[in-house]
Amino acid sequence: MELIDTPNPNAKKIMTDLDESLLLNDLNNINGISSVFFGPGFITISKLEDAKWEIITQEINNLFDKL
Repeated sequence: MELIDTPNPNAKKIMTDLDESLLLNDLNNINGISSVFFGPGFITISKLEDAKWEIITQEINNLFDKL
């Protein structure tokens, strides 16, 4: 799992084919995430302005490690 930069510094993309129902609640419960968008084969995660990507990335990695 890799978070990919986007033109928006507060948003990153994950390429995945995982079922969104497995991820939606867990991603929305990560402190600092403001929104989650599911597209075909990817997820875009937006963070709050003052949230740190390092902390969010670790939480997302922990989530994906459990799947």
